[in-house]
Amino acid sequence: MENKLNEELNELNVLQQRLHIFDTQSRQLQLNIKEIDTSINETKKAKGKVYSIVGSIMIPKDSKTIISELEDQKSKMSNHLKILNDQISKLSKKSSEIQDRIQESIKDEKSK
Repeated sequence: MENKLNEELNELNVLQQRLHIFDTQSRQLQLNIKEIDTSINETKKAKGKVYSIVGSIMIPKDSKTIISELEDQKSKMSNHLKILNDQISKLSKKSSEIQDRIQESIKDEKSK
């Protein structure tokens, strides 16, 4: 019984570490999406030449092209964020189930 409890505690620990990593990635993606939104809005407001950074140089580009590229990046990031949030949800549920089993095991041991 103690081995099973230790295994579940280890599994819970691993799940919580993964949840932390996924949560950090989710926040980073959300920040990147906000940054892209800001870039899209600023590009729409821009009058005159618009530049895009490629590597370490800036090149002039049509604002519609830049907006299209930014919206494509945003779409990809949003899809990735959705998948990541689905994984977070599944891991949270599994973590909760393991916590419940651990608590039950502890209760059972105390009642003996």
